[in-house]
Amino acid sequence: MKHLLLASALLLAAPLAIAHTIETTPPSEVQDLYEIATEPSADRIRDDIQTLVDFGTRHTLSETESDTRGIGAARRWIFAEFKKISKDCGGCLEVIYVSDTIAGERRIPEPTEVVSVLAIQRGTTDPNRYVMMSGDIDSRVTDPLNGTSDSPGANDNASGMAGTIEAARILS
Repeated sequence: MKHLLLASALLLAAPLAIAHTIETTPPSEVQDLYEIATEPSADRIRDDIQTLVDFGTRHTLSETESDTRGIGAARRWIFAEFKKISKDCGGCLEVIYVSDTIAGERRIPEPTEVVSVLAIQRGTTDPNRYVMMSGDIDSRVTDPLNGTSDSPGANDNASGMAGTIEAARILS
């Protein structure tokens, strides 16, 4: 008799437990946000910061032709990282350079091509909605016109750019 009562109680309680689970389970969109929140990798961010620091300087007036030093090498590396991410997601990112020549400014007295790298991810259900990813990549020493001295800029702004690259990895 005791077992029959226990079995009956469990049978009656089971639908209530299932209903409670259904009511407290977040919608799939919310669950996706929880999953995205666990995706960032401190190791990848640290590695990206180190790569940007290793260019020595990313001053706006620094070297643009070298493959290993200066702002030109840094932006080409960022462009390649965005392209690699895009390849991994089947071409989900459009990666472009946007540039303009700046002159006559206090920090840029001579004509200098200033180049930004952008990664654009269009919506899958609404291609008119998109996310644009870019970041401030230059660094400098105290003298704003010194484009040759080392200015590794881990906190100005390699960390921000590394975060942007990590966001592109996760969102793609």
